[in-house]
Amino acid sequence: MILSPKIAWIGIVVRMFIGGILGWAGIVKIQNPEAFIKIVTAYDLLPEELVVLWGIFLPWIELVTGLFLFLGLWHKSAVLSSSGLFLAFAAAVGINILRGADIACGCFGFNDTNLYIVLLQDLVFLLCCYFLFFLKSTPYSLDQVLYKVLV
Repeated sequence: MILSPKIAWIGIVVRMFIGGILGWAGIVKIQNPEAFIKIVTAYDLLPEELVVLWGIFLPWIELVTGLFLFLGLWHKSAVLSSSGLFLAFAAAVGINILRGADIACGCFGFNDTNLYIVLLQDLVFLLCCYFLFFLKSTPYSLDQVLYKVLV
């Protein structure tokens, strides 16, 4: 697909922004797994047996997905993974809004955040992923470098 230069640059910015957001969120949680596990527990959505597993592995999934997206490696897979993460986050936050829960979101640290703002954020990030999904790739990505080497 040939992109107009304007769309291509918007794609680069969105790709790197969403990748940076996920990478940053993962790093913050990796640095303090105990605090993140407490937040996962507070969401009250998973059985006790899965809370620790989710609390340990989710940050690494965020970090790797964010890194792949930021670098433009495996574009479609990274975008689909990002979309799944943001959809899961939006669902978890939405359920807790409906429950009237007063919990920290755990997104980019462990401070208290208005869950309505977090839900809006997740939905905007999901829309960004939707935009990226329809781009085959963006310029200045590792996918383009690897494709040129393999062809």
